[in-house]
Amino acid sequence: MTTQGEKRQILSRVTREEFVGRAGECNRVVSHALFDAERNHLGLLILMAPLAGVSELLRQAYDEIFNRQADLVPIYFALPRTETTAVSAAIEFLNTFVLQYVAYRRFEPALAHASLTLNDLVKLAPAADADWIAELVDTYNRERFNEDDRALVRFCLSAPARVPKDGARPFVMFDALQLSGYGDDPVPFSTEVVRALMSSDLPFVFAGLRREVAAAFDRAGLNARALDAIHLAPLAEAESATLISSVARRLSVFCKDETRHLLAQQLEGSPLFINAMMQAARDKHISLDSYLSCERLYVDEVMGGQLSRYFAATLERVTNDPDTRRAIIRLLCESTSTRTPSVRKTTFETWCKRLELDASAVEEILRRLHVQEWINWDGDTINADGGPAAWKDYLRSRFRLDALREPRALVVADLIATALKRAPENVARHYRRSASLQLRDLISKFNSKRVPRRLFHFAEFAELYKGAGQQEVFAGLEAETNLQKLPQVFHVTNGTAFSPELRQFADEDSCVVAHAFEGATYTDANEVVWLVARVESKLAANTELTRAWLERLSSVGRSRGFLRFQIWLIANEGFDEEASALLDEHRAYGSSQQQFELLSTRLSEADGNAPPADGENEFVLVLPMGSDSELLAATTVEQLARRARFTPEAINQIKTAIVEACINASEHSLSPDRKIYQRFRVEDDRLVITIASRGIVPNIVPNIESKNEIDPLQADAVDSESADEFRDASEQRRGWGLKLIQTLMDEVEFERVDEGTSLRMVKYLRRSS
Repeated sequence: MTTQGEKRQILSRVTREEFVGRAGECNRVVSHALFDAERNHLGLLILMAPLAGVSELLRQAYDEIFNRQADLVPIYFALPRTETTAVSAAIEFLNTFVLQYVAYRRFEPALAHASLTLNDLVKLAPAADADWIAELVDTYNRERFNEDDRALVRFCLSAPARVPKDGARPFVMFDALQLSGYGDDPVPFSTEVVRALMSSDLPFVFAGLRREVAAAFDRAGLNARALDAIHLAPLAEAESATLISSVARRLSVFCKDETRHLLAQQLEGSPLFINAMMQAARDKHISLDSYLSCERLYVDEVMGGQLSRYFAATLERVTNDPDTRRAIIRLLCESTSTRTPSVRKTTFETWCKRLELDASAVEEILRRLHVQEWINWDGDTINADGGPAAWKDYLRSRFRLDALREPRALVVADLIATALKRAPENVARHYRRSASLQLRDLISKFNSKRVPRRLFHFAEFAELYKGAGQQEVFAGLEAETNLQKLPQVFHVTNGTAFSPELRQFADEDSCVVAHAFEGATYTDANEVVWLVARVESKLAANTELTRAWLERLSSVGRSRGFLRFQIWLIANEGFDEEASALLDEHRAYGSSQQQFELLSTRLSEADGNAPPADGENEFVLVLPMGSDSELLAATTVEQLARRARFTPEAINQIKTAIVEACINASEHSLSPDRKIYQRFRVEDDRLVITIASRGIVPNIVPNIESKNEIDPLQADAVDSESADEFRDASEQRRGWGLKLIQTLMDEVEFERVDEGTSLRMVKYLRRSS
């Protein structure tokens, strides 16, 4: 007997810490049970891609709900693999339901695993539940001797709805992964299950293959789209690698980083395949420390291990006839062996002729293959390009062994050789994809930030920093004042989405198209599209390679009607001298991997991933517009500038800029609250000032980038004026406005933001040597 507050592992096969990649989905199921169901969101569907794995997810959710001991009884039922009739499956459901209900009500987790009869459970039932459970069992004993199988199935499936209203509510999690195995039964089992769940007022989860679930609801005449749904895909690469590490650690299987990435690629995010490989490695005492050891084990699994048994069992559920299975394998193998997409498609009539079956039998076979997503069938055309690589390896090996009668040793040797040839490319694809995902993430962080211009011009960067150490490069970039404002990116996608032809030159994610706005307003003139590609080159990219990519991306920009586009090429070792000149000629950007990583670091720091700055060096001031409030702002900034040890001349320049900015905000802003928001930030070598106001500003946004300088003699005169004369001086210079501010400060940036306008000014501290 466990204590009330103790957390127990009941149905789950691994601890919560080892449960990888599905934490969010598990929390969603638990939340649906405990909270959503109370708001009458009763049904939750889990639409699973083949091999994505759902059983452990539901088992983990069961344990979580059980341990919480809320007034909700978790019930987990998985359709048996060995049962072949709807009646036997329904009776198994009834037994499981009563067993788990009693285990929960007695808070005895061990009961959930016990092998007990219904009569045994009647004796174990708590007093509060004894009467209705006894009545349920008595009714079942009468129903099972009737000859109406459908009535018995319906009774068993309705057991949760027979719990009295004042009892604890059952929460059924129905794992229907094996639902397709009951398709030949006289009782339409899938229809009965769906109708039983939907007709009850109890919360439930119905999980299964996404195509099978949709078909089950259609056959029942119900709308699956009316329910909440979780779409469960295979694990992502990073999650797959984490799961491999976790399982290998639990089973004491040695696995290197390189082979871990190889297996993550090769097993395509399937928890079933990952666990099968790790268990086989443990059973055979194999260390997965090389490509050879991994591929030998993989071929063993495909040829006769758990992977082979899985594929064989699934084919047996498609058809019981061995000759028909061999014919299906031949058809699928012929289709998947070609690289020509059109050849992979065959017609329904072709399948009828090759299988030598009538149309209804072929339809059922195609339906079951379609549910497994080994084919895509639209009612006429069959495309056999579906399924993971392991499935296709299995098809080829069975075809060569069964149809061609080739020696097993030859088939095994060829399959290992093929797998070994694929291994380096699989791992390389992982690293390229990781880099490409980083590329998309980085561009998404542009968000109008300012970065050193040199990071986009390899020749300039190499001239200054070639051979420099990392700290020297960091320090140099930090001190640079020639900054470039990045655009505000609002959409990023793969380049192949705009030009499928790019697939022959680059991986899908190594070429990116980013739509953005630059400047202060969302106008056609400010809209720009960045066309970004990673250039594969071991050495510095040469002119020929650079020109080819410039032409490809320019063609994409022109063919898609982009009014303005900016090309950015990234090569691991940068670009040679002629290629750099070609980039300049086309006004394109070019960066090395080092520049890319430096840019990534800078944007990450600006995004809030760097340690927080000292709050004592940042001040916020909110002033009313008018009433000489600009003089108060000037006095405040003077104190800050003195503390930062700016020269008297620089302090006067800063104060004048503040006065001009405040007056400009007061005179031109249509701010509803009539306030000026000021932020002063003192850094090691600069003072950053932001002046903002809320509300709309008329179309007077200045061209800050223009170099319309005021008369230097007038600027010198401003430098020598005292604080008492600021107001009069500013009145005389109303026409100077923002041009004056640009002359007085080192950086000036004016932009329209969603809530109003913002003026950012920077003054650098020049220390005497």
